[in-house]
Amino acid sequence: MEDAFQELLDLGNRIKKRDRLSILAAVIGVVVTILLYGTPFFGIGLLICAAALIVMFVTNAKLGKQYRELYKKTMIDRVAREYFSQYEYLPKIGFQKDYLRSLGIMSFGSDFWSEDTIKGVYNNVSFTRADVYIADTSTDSDGNSSTTVYFRGQWLEINPNKSFRTDLQIIQKGFGFTNRKRGIFTRKEERRHVLETEDMEFNKRFQCLCQNDSEAFYLLTPTLMQAIMRLSEVLPYKMMIAYVNNSLHVLVDTHRDSMEPSKPNNGNFDRQIADIRQDMEIIVNIITGLLVNRELYQTGAALQQ
Repeated sequence: MEDAFQELLDLGNRIKKRDRLSILAAVIGVVVTILLYGTPFFGIGLLICAAALIVMFVTNAKLGKQYRELYKKTMIDRVAREYFSQYEYLPKIGFQKDYLRSLGIMSFGSDFWSEDTIKGVYNNVSFTRADVYIADTSTDSDGNSSTTVYFRGQWLEINPNKSFRTDLQIIQKGFGFTNRKRGIFTRKEERRHVLETEDMEFNKRFQCLCQNDSEAFYLLTPTLMQAIMRLSEVLPYKMMIAYVNNSLHVLVDTHRDSMEPSKPNNGNFDRQIADIRQDMEIIVNIITGLLVNRELYQTGAALQQ
């Protein structure tokens, strides 16, 4: 691991030096082209400069790809092993769009991608997380395109050792573009309605939707509501919690991609490691904060016929 880390550091420093050389070469190329303007050598000089720039661009692109792959393999593994007893990191794999759509908890547009999957175990709770981007791009009559981002952040699926028939959405105020299944085109048996709790402070911060009140209140206990409010104070992002299809889904709208490579600072990766730890702690805070390892999620069968 340390050899890979040193290789990554050396490659990052090499790319930074090459970036500086590329800028210098581009400046020299522009100056030479200007000096040759109006001379018989102008055309040849222009071709040479263009060819040199293309070679530098291709070389830098190859180094950048190599760095990205090594960064993700080395840095994520280095931090993940600090938190999880078992984990598998799949940088090029994410959730499938059709699967997430089938859950019926988010709206979807024309644009979607997902990557950086981590499958792991924390406190005997198994989970899968990935970066998810959902947006819609439209073009007006003048040909101008605009993109509305629905969600960009971490999507965490937790698999409790228990089956739930409950369909429950808990949406923090300010979290938008959800699919609430309240429309007239939703089948009656799948339609959700607003659920009011007796906790007025919780109702101010969150909106709950469910298909069956009794089933929802089996999960939505005063203890869990307090835990959700504490979690919302720990996480500096808006979130949605959904119990659906025997899984617990937590969407954290960070407005960014996690685990993206960046170059070393002052010969080290201290800032990058801190950023990755912050992403891992989102997972830990959710599993711990939502009390997923408590008995409610662990034994027997909840409201299951």
